[in-house]
Amino acid sequence: MSAAERGTRRAVPVAVLVATCLYAVTIVEGIWLTLRRVYLPTDAVVARYGLVVVVGLAIGLAAGVITVLARRGAVLLLALAGAGYLAAAVLVAIPGATASGQAAASAVVEALRAPVTGWKDVVTLPVPLGEYGATLAVPLVLVVATSAAIVWLGTRTRWWGAAAAVGGVAFAVAIAIGPAARTDLDALPGALGGISREILIGLGMLGATLAWMLWRMADARRRALRAAGGGIRGERAPGRALGRIVLGTTVLALAVVVGVAVAVPAAQSHPREVARTTIEPRLVVDRSVSPLSTYRAYLSDALYDAPLFSVSAVTGDADRIRVATLPFFDGSEFTAVAPDGYTPLRFQRVPSPLAVDGGDPVSLTVTVEGLEGPWTPLPGPLGGATFGGPRAAALADAFYYAPEAGAGVVTLAGGVAAGDELRVTSATGPTVTLADAGESPGSSGVPADLIPASLSEWVESQGVTRDGAGLASLVERLRARGYLSHALTTAGSPRWVTDLGDYAFEPSAAGHSYDRIDRLFSALIEREAEAGAGASAAQLVAAVGDDEQFAVAVALLAAELGFPARVVVGVRVADTDVHDWTPPVCQEVCRGRNMSVWTEVRSGSGDWIPVDVTPQHETPVTPTVATQREPELPTATDPDRAEPIEAVAALKGRSGGGEAAPVTDAGASWFSGWVRVALGGVLVLALLLGPVLAVLVAKAVRRSRRRRGGPRAAAEGGWDELVDLGLDAGLAPMPLATRHEVAEAYGTANAVAIAALADRATFTREGVEEDDARRAWEMVAADRAELRERQGWWRRLGARLSTRSLLGRRDATAEPGHEGVHVDERWHLVSAAPVSSSARRRRT
Repeated sequence: MSAAERGTRRAVPVAVLVATCLYAVTIVEGIWLTLRRVYLPTDAVVARYGLVVVVGLAIGLAAGVITVLARRGAVLLLALAGAGYLAAAVLVAIPGATASGQAAASAVVEALRAPVTGWKDVVTLPVPLGEYGATLAVPLVLVVATSAAIVWLGTRTRWWGAAAAVGGVAFAVAIAIGPAARTDLDALPGALGGISREILIGLGMLGATLAWMLWRMADARRRALRAAGGGIRGERAPGRALGRIVLGTTVLALAVVVGVAVAVPAAQSHPREVARTTIEPRLVVDRSVSPLSTYRAYLSDALYDAPLFSVSAVTGDADRIRVATLPFFDGSEFTAVAPDGYTPLRFQRVPSPLAVDGGDPVSLTVTVEGLEGPWTPLPGPLGGATFGGPRAAALADAFYYAPEAGAGVVTLAGGVAAGDELRVTSATGPTVTLADAGESPGSSGVPADLIPASLSEWVESQGVTRDGAGLASLVERLRARGYLSHALTTAGSPRWVTDLGDYAFEPSAAGHSYDRIDRLFSALIEREAEAGAGASAAQLVAAVGDDEQFAVAVALLAAELGFPARVVVGVRVADTDVHDWTPPVCQEVCRGRNMSVWTEVRSGSGDWIPVDVTPQHETPVTPTVATQREPELPTATDPDRAEPIEAVAALKGRSGGGEAAPVTDAGASWFSGWVRVALGGVLVLALLLGPVLAVLVAKAVRRSRRRRGGPRAAAEGGWDELVDLGLDAGLAPMPLATRHEVAEAYGTANAVAIAALADRATFTREGVEEDDARRAWEMVAADRAELRERQGWWRRLGARLSTRSLLGRRDATAEPGHEGVHVDERWHLVSAAPVSSSARRRRT
């Protein structure tokens, strides 16, 4: 572009440039507040993160201002912003980048990768990130790009509105990669106590955007009026400016109140979903089969003696190794997949050692041999993990850990494989026993409708206290009155039967659904009724199953008493069962026969207490007990007598007769059920019909306002109404034409008469009377009907909904010979320009 061409570009007004820069600063402040908890602990005040944001803002503003003042295009903007970003990334954002030439080169590569792949590190690493790696390059590039784009776009003549879109997108990106947990401001009074910090930040960003856009539009109108020439000057009509401010403030306040009233309960009733809650590990867990459902496969002859993994280099007193932790029960199975309404497991990568609360340190090395699936063996709460074997680098990049479950997964295809090594540091678990767990927390996490009624009845009949001691008594009675069995039939002589020695086989169906647990406790209740009071422990044996069913039964017993519980699949590396009923301890090499399941119950103090659940295998079920066998022959069904069964009831083992309760507690928030449906319908209708109704209401309010007031204002308002009717009907605007010239151009029956009345009201001393004003509006109504008759049905509808008159009349250059005054309904314009000859005669 030549210097002459550059000189033809208009210089950006200083006020516009300053206001746009302030808007960019506000948006960056919102980004800083949103991402602050990702990088800083709650008590941090000064850190590298704040310096990175400030430097990025300075670079973005400088790039935008220089480009605007130089009157150049996007090429210069990209060059300045890109160079500044790379320099800031190496000097400020990436720690240790200036230590050596090699470190600087690596930092440049990481800085170039950050805009494309850096978000993955941000959403998968545990927070706070601090100064880890190149993670600070992500907010740096976001701040630089946002501030530079807002300044450059916001100062343009036509496309300045795109700056608001850039700010909104940048804020949405910050939310997406931001923290997963919301921060409620409990200090606020009343209903405002549920407002979160994130909602306040969002409202602040919305208010800043609206304020900047309104100021920008008002500034553009003022400059257009000054540029129109002809001696025009604008004077605000009395009271109108204040009325518009009050109206706008009221509408904005109502919008905020309604938005908060709907958004707060909606946010409280749903977990916060951002990028870090929907990452790859969650998908891997969702696709994998629950290890509890395949537990009996480890006891088959094919895997009974097969090595799964080996444990070596053990330091400390480890007693268990978890393979999978399953916190959620959906009525069909215990899984790691959260049902709707529950917060899913938060899997995250482990870039540095984690703080572990608890007992003595433990470390060991696990070498995978035959174990399959995404789950990784861990001895307890993870402190740190390093990998070995041929896939060490890939494993380190694909390993994720969920602190709330003490479980780890590998997202590689197929999960762990033979040859993979994992060196783990951890800590011993709590030393408190279940009997010392104390009072229950009162909320279990398992919906009440997923606890079988037979279980509740059995608990009631035992007469125990509803605390840790009572739960320990229930577990002991359940194990003693149960009987171990890993199969429904015994074809041949399975290894597990042989290893139990003097063992009488009893059939046991697999599975741990609502129905399976219901049948287990029903058998106990029936046996107690048969044996009567004073029966011995041997006479009460009735519940047949193995670790799969009894671990779930204990978890539901804990839920019945108000204790949170979860099911864990793994092995024991030390004796933990005083009865010696559990599977054998793993010694160096863990095989299928060592696999076991236990339940972990959380005490009121927050400790997860492991509970052995394997039933006894020494006292068989007495012949008097009606054992539950699967039918040997299929039952023929009669279609004529078949009755439909509700799907949810069938899943829970119910044969109808009652309405299934919802999975989640609907009493937690009023925003549910028919209220949710009604508000959803209202919002949909508002979105569809809101713009149409807004246009019609705005025109009705404007028309009513113009008819109010004295005769002079009403007559002038009648003319303004006719002009707007013409604009909405598609007639060409004539900004610099006189009223008489516009009336002749419109060609309606009364246009000239209305123009004459308006001129007399504006330019003569005697003005007009009440009858003149009323007659003017009657003629406007007649001309409105005439304009509509000129158009078809579709065009008439378009004219009614047109926003041309509401958005302001376009500025246009008058044709030669068209001189006069443009009278806008929002301004009284006093002009020194010539007017029509008739107006001059009346003025004289």
